[in-house]
Amino acid sequence: MSRTRAIAWRLALLILISGAFSTVGWAQERTPAAGGEEVTVKGALQCAGMVIPDPKPEDHNYMVIFAVDGSPGIASRVKKIMDEFYPDKGLDADAAVKLQDQFNAQLKFYIAPDSPAKPPGQNTGKGHYCSSARASAVTGILYEKDGRKWIRASRIEDTRLNYPEKMLAPDRPFAMPDKKPLILQVGKNLSLTCIKVPAGRAMLGAPFYMAYRYQEEYPRPVTLTRPFYLSEIPITQDVWEAVMGNNPSTVKNPSMPVQSPPFAEIDRFCQMLSEKTGRKVRLPSAAEWEYAARAGTSNPGFPEKYRDQNSAGNEGWKSVLPVKSRKPNAWGFYDMFSCWWEVTGDRAMYPTRHPEVDPRYPASGRGNRAAMGVVKENWSVSIREFEDEKGLGYTSNKFRILVEAD
Repeated sequence: MSRTRAIAWRLALLILISGAFSTVGWAQERTPAAGGEEVTVKGALQCAGMVIPDPKPEDHNYMVIFAVDGSPGIASRVKKIMDEFYPDKGLDADAAVKLQDQFNAQLKFYIAPDSPAKPPGQNTGKGHYCSSARASAVTGILYEKDGRKWIRASRIEDTRLNYPEKMLAPDRPFAMPDKKPLILQVGKNLSLTCIKVPAGRAMLGAPFYMAYRYQEEYPRPVTLTRPFYLSEIPITQDVWEAVMGNNPSTVKNPSMPVQSPPFAEIDRFCQMLSEKTGRKVRLPSAAEWEYAARAGTSNPGFPEKYRDQNSAGNEGWKSVLPVKSRKPNAWGFYDMFSCWWEVTGDRAMYPTRHPEVDPRYPASGRGNRAAMGVVKENWSVSIREFEDEKGLGYTSNKFRILVEAD
């Protein structure tokens, strides 16, 4: 063998050995069930129908888990994806899509139907409802079949998930509102400050790797092509009374949000404030509300990120704190999160599972409406409810107004 050929052969051998060592951890975790070693996958366990844009009935017959931690090979793969696809500055819409695509391609495992352990909360058939994703640890054998990754589960347990620190970092906006707010004069000595929200694009909803998430939170890119003003606080009882001449709140306090006014009266409030100020006033859409709550970012909306903004009172569901009792978000909005829902102008509906531009779905009459807010400890910033005027019997409603920008 010539010296040149010998050097080339040795170089090829070194590359082959290096590649084998770099992938051995992941390859071992792809070992088929026959004689394979058990591994543990920790992540968001949910119905497969919750993670497909247009699911068919049979898709709801399976459960999937999106890994965020687990055995060494799994943890190594999560770290590699985070290092490569989660920028230090946070996620914009494109980065959020790319990150979720990586979790979808590399860290999504179907629970094998013949698993000895059965997933909790699974339900199929007529009247199926996808239960919320839950933080779970699944132990079993990994294998691939029909282009899917499967785990034949021998044990499934609830667990606590340790998400990467980047995902839990405070939201840092890519653009800031205009420094000059819009001041609506409500009365002689009473005004309402509205912050100008810049147009932009963001991934709204809860990504598949989040636990807990609900089918009402399907992640999708949303583009808002026009800026708008949004009141920095929910409408308070003194502002409501100055416009409407009454106060429907059970817990009376001029600095607290007006409590569960009838939907028709909310619409009339907006109309009267429009006439009073000469500006077009309305309720925000669910997308406009969430975009403002997230300060225009596409970072995952874990509830623990917003605890210092949560204005829930000390009486359970009965009352919230006076406005501005807690910190604002990065755009200056107060009280987006509390134990009361914020009513939007959209009718009660599941959001579409596809990209949208300026989505608005106006409600009519007294029917249920889409309401937003982090109402419970384990609910994300994207949570929504189909709200009626009574607050569903366990909590109350509030609202803030949007002023269209000329």
